[in-house]
Amino acid sequence: MEIIEQIWPYLAALIPTVGVAFLFYWVVRYMIEADRSERKALAKWNAEHQQAPDVKGNMGRSSHNKAQERPRGGDASS
Repeated sequence: MEIIEQIWPYLAALIPTVGVAFLFYWVVRYMIEADRSERKALAKWNAEHQQAPDVKGNMGRSSHNKAQERPRGGDASS
């Protein structure tokens, strides 16, 4: 029992640190997993909506929409 009495103060000091480190790891892991699944769902949603027909029956982003886009920066005459 002497060894436990000698080691206990060190364990008592380390247990809260290890517990907080575990909680930090757990929270960060689930945040990253949630972000990954959200990005995957958003990419799937974007892909579905780009391929879905619009009101006029055109598929996704039509060439008509692209023709209306103006080039950014540079000379306005080009």
